[in-house]
Amino acid sequence: MFTQAINISSLEDAKSFVNVTNKYDGVSMRIRIDNYEIDAHSIVGVLSIVDSENEAVFTANLPDDDKNLLNDIKPFLANAH
Repeated sequence: MFTQAINISSLEDAKSFVNVTNKYDGVSMRIRIDNYEIDAHSIVGVLSIVDSENEAVFTANLPDDDKNLLNDIKPFLANAH
């Protein structure tokens, strides 16, 4: 299981993020923000968190050391900004 805080701050970020998650279509991926949870594959769901002031936490049902996933989502990791 991979869990990391993410930052989606623009419409372009949302589009790019969903393009990344859709590369892993068969993998369960969720974003939790407060008590709200969305499917990370959903453009509508991801658009709903653009510019949120609250922390968004991304969870994927993949091993923590999956190099492909880590490389693909690196631009969206909260600590990478």
